[in-house]
Amino acid sequence: MSIFTGARKCDLKILAEELGETVNDSHKLKDLKKIILASKEYDEESSKEWMNTIINERKRQDEIQIAEQERQEEIELRKLEYEERKRKDEMEFELQKIRLESEDEWSKLNSPDDLVEKLDDYDTLRSSLRSKRPRKEWHYDKQDFLKDDSAFTTNGNKKLYGITHKERSQPKCFNCSKFGNISKDCPVPKPLIACRMCNKTGHIAKNCVVKTINHSLSVRQVGENSEEGNSYLKKAKLNDFDPVQALIDTGSSCCLLKTSVAQKLKLKPEPTVNEKFVNEIFSQKMPALTSMGRITADIEVDDVKGEGISVYVVPDEAQPVDLLLLDGHGLTSLISLIRE
Repeated sequence: MSIFTGARKCDLKILAEELGETVNDSHKLKDLKKIILASKEYDEESSKEWMNTIINERKRQDEIQIAEQERQEEIELRKLEYEERKRKDEMEFELQKIRLESEDEWSKLNSPDDLVEKLDDYDTLRSSLRSKRPRKEWHYDKQDFLKDDSAFTTNGNKKLYGITHKERSQPKCFNCSKFGNISKDCPVPKPLIACRMCNKTGHIAKNCVVKTINHSLSVRQVGENSEEGNSYLKKAKLNDFDPVQALIDTGSSCCLLKTSVAQKLKLKPEPTVNEKFVNEIFSQKMPALTSMGRITADIEVDDVKGEGISVYVVPDEAQPVDLLLLDGHGLTSLISLIRE
């Protein structure tokens, strides 16, 4: 077995020098072998033991170097993790501070523009905190530990997700979607806020006339097409006359009947003195109602009958259904039985 098994050039160079030969880095592997075998001090048995010692020492040094590199790598990773946790804690502290300081301000926002301005301020803070994050770029190599790698380096003009490094440290405007300013300072005219119900400008959804009309139409359509599927939409008899369309609402305190239905059933209302109340269900269409009179009737719903119930007569445009059955005035037990 050859004494050179497993030996590297550096090992052969050391052995040649120990044998008293003069060598340098220009000598190749085969040249070093010839020099060793031709040496006057060469003895196969002793040279073999010497070579094994040199190889084992070189391997031991390699293991020590690798272990040191791994230790340094672990230290660096722990350092980066610590800095990341510290950055997140600082960001969370700042954001929590803002939330506590602006808790009352959020409840006082009166327009979408105020909300956009607050979001701009929040985005500006997040951007400034991100810019403080250390951006250490390194590449691990066993032969050259923690050396800069050109594949990982960036410059001000290189883009990540379409955004340059310089832009990422600047606030972004919610109005023009550009970097460098916020919406309240934006030179681009702000678009008019449109109603999400009718897509027109000048008002918002809660004040939309179309929404009120659609609400009334939807209730009317339920009365015409979905009677069996709605447990609160019933057929009711007043004084054993032909049944009329009735809607049960347990949240109010009086019953309402259309004028046209009262005339059709030949019910004569008693006059009331300036009796006014609010229609809870259809208040958007006619918030305040003035009663046109009051009748006392027996009402039967689903074979359950209530006697001596007061019903107020109101204009037809006040509600889309013929009769509103509302809790109170002797209807509590009736509605409880109907719901069961």
